Amino acid sequence: MSDKNVNKKKNFIKRIVEKVTKANTLVNDYTRLGITPAMPGNAFINMANSMYMIGCFKEAEDMLQSAVYFPSQTSNALINLGIIKQTTGDFKEAIKYYLAAYKKDNHNVKALGLWGNCLAMMGKMDEAIQKYEHAIQIDNENMEIYLSWGALLIKNKQYTEAKEKLELANKYNNKDARPLYMLSIVEIELGEYDSALEKLTYIVNTTENNFEALHNIAYIYFKKKDYDNAISYGKQVLAIFRQKVETYLLLGDIYAMQEKEKESLQFYEMAEMNGLKTFFLYISWAVSLQKFNHHEQAIDKLLKANDCLQAKNIDEVYSRLALSYYKIGKVDLAVKNKDKALEINPHNYMANSVAAEIEVDKKNYKKALEHLEKCKDDFSNKGFNYSLMAQCYEGLDQYDKVPELFEKAIEYMPNKKEILIAYTKFLIKQNDFETAKKRLKNIGEKTDDIDILNWYFIILYSLAKQDGYKYNVEKAVEIAKKAEEINTNLFLYKREKEELEELIKSHE
Repeated sequence: MSDKNVNKKKNFIKRIVEKVTKANTLVNDYTRLGITPAMPGNAFINMANSMYMIGCFKEAEDMLQSAVYFPSQTSNALINLGIIKQTTGDFKEAIKYYLAAYKKDNHNVKALGLWGNCLAMMGKMDEAIQKYEHAIQIDNENMEIYLSWGALLIKNKQYTEAKEKLELANKYNNKDARPLYMLSIVEIELGEYDSALEKLTYIVNTTENNFEALHNIAYIYFKKKDYDNAISYGKQVLAIFRQKVETYLLLGDIYAMQEKEKESLQFYEMAEMNGLKTFFLYISWAVSLQKFNHHEQAIDKLLKANDCLQAKNIDEVYSRLALSYYKIGKVDLAVKNKDKALEINPHNYMANSVAAEIEVDKKNYKKALEHLEKCKDDFSNKGFNYSLMAQCYEGLDQYDKVPELFEKAIEYMPNKKEILIAYTKFLIKQNDFETAKKRLKNIGEKTDDIDILNWYFIILYSLAKQDGYKYNVEKAVEIAKKAEEINTNLFLYKREKEELEELIKSHE
């Protein structure tokens, strides 16, 4: 016999052995997992369930097909066949089995509920609700139906109606944590944080390692601006489950809001290290990097965010790319990405703000104002947009409008360096050194930023030259010395500082 035929025979025997071994495994596992029933049809159903549990889906489906042919009033085999199809995402085929189950037993509420769930997954909301309504007419105390109905209403953002259904689900089975958990989700959406917190705390205390509930508790504390508790619960989540990407983002965002750069960025890095390379991770990471002026790194994360998408059509990615390219001086790329964002969404706030900034640089103030008009409802960036508007009116020589707009800008963003410097430049041109001093005083005496210290010094110097007031002279010298200690090469007014020091000596 040739080597080829020997190998062929060996492979044939191997396949037979594998099939026998698999069959023995199925029988053993069924003996361990299954319950021997009186009815032969139920035996097939129980064995199919056992096979489904150990991952033998095709064998389970074959068993259920056999169970269907037994003379019985039960529709369980058909329902289980539907569940197998539904699990694989074949909703149309699943519905065929649920319909067959319902025809066999028109009081089978489970079939109607699962049928409704399939319709909901297919986006057929009204038809799904009709199935839930039909099921409730048969059994008006069925927790599973109210739960599914509530979930559908949440998906449809009908929170008040969802709350009503979920409260009924909880009423008819208060030992199941799911209705209570989903009620807490609805209450979070409705801003009823204390009630949601009470429910989630109960769930955490009565279940083990419930990281989903812990995450939502962290989120509630975040919304209540209790950041210490939010961080504490967020860290508990990650101690239980390291794959909860939303928790990494929540912690990263909280630390960014607290101006804690190192702590913020490390949580995004940890998420990536754990393989959670999602669109939302890279977008959130980029936003924090932009906050801390790391624009080269932000561009890298934004490009990775775009790579996570099949259709590259999210305007936020391009608007943020435009911002970072503009900040590092790559204006051509900023314009290209700004245009792409506006092509997708002409009302994108950030893209219009970047466009306005580019037009201000070109002294096209009227065009800039057109872009800023589209940003009037952008509350997150309102301060900066007011500042740009002020610069436009300054460029158009409409000086009477400028101070009020800068004051509004500072009201929204009191410590934003770019706004303070732009306002300072305007006030110095107007010889209004007192207002300039007032605006820079709080930050100027606490900061280590050389740019701010240079501007604060020249304001104090100008006031000292005007009135000779000793406080202004001494404070100016103090600020100059602080700037030189930080970086003597970047302090711009050494001659002016020496002039004031001589003035102090002459009065001693």
